Amino acid sequence: MRLLLLGLWLAWTAPVLALAGETDMKALEGPTWRLIGVVHADGEMQTVPEGIEATATFAGGTISGSGGCNRFNAGYTLEGDRLTIERGAATMMACPEPQATVEQAFMAALEATKAYRIEDGQLAWLDAEGREVATFKPMEHAALTGVTWQAIFYNNGRGAAVSVLDGSTITATFGTDGRMSGSAGCNRYHAAYTVEGSSITIQAPASTRMACSEPEGVMQQEQAYLNALPTAATYAIHGEQLELRTAEGALVASFQAGGD
Repeated sequence: MRLLLLGLWLAWTAPVLALAGETDMKALEGPTWRLIGVVHADGEMQTVPEGIEATATFAGGTISGSGGCNRFNAGYTLEGDRLTIERGAATMMACPEPQATVEQAFMAALEATKAYRIEDGQLAWLDAEGREVATFKPMEHAALTGVTWQAIFYNNGRGAAVSVLDGSTITATFGTDGRMSGSAGCNRYHAAYTVEGSSITIQAPASTRMACSEPEGVMQQEQAYLNALPTAATYAIHGEQLELRTAEGALVASFQAGGD
């Protein structure tokens, strides 16, 4: 069902009538908006769980963001009080819960939206009856360097983004000297990296060689994470979350700022 809704959205082109004036249109295009509430299949607005970063950014004629796991983008046009969202595209990775449910609801909200409102610094998307289907607040962005990033998801090498095992911690710190380091869940690792714009290149990491037995599967997780790092081609920071992605847009790993 989640993939079906994503597929339906890819083919959707609909005009969205804005209730706001020119000033609010400019405000719409300013920040990256973080989803804080979304209507689910039961018709109830639910708060987005902590640690899930679903976002939307309007800039230069393109709306882009994350549904909580997959990335999406589409063209849009503003004309007076009208906003038209054009045919879009999204990555189609399998996602764990609760990210999959949030993303499904977010994609449904995109399709249902017919108007928007900005009030007290928050953005609301409204359906044809004027009911809120999604609410957002603007994000403050962390810097890549000087932050300890704690992994939330990583690519398991089989085409899926999976959650880091309970009882294990994966971290990454990017130094200003072009070196990154952290814990891969058992062993410490380090690697050289370069950044140019939103592009990132990470060399094959080196690590210590301890063996850990707990939690079960931690060594397989560690190897998959270390194997994934050199496949990163782009990075993006959305508020307190960092995403590394391949050149094709597949998730390499996502991190939350503030890990130990």
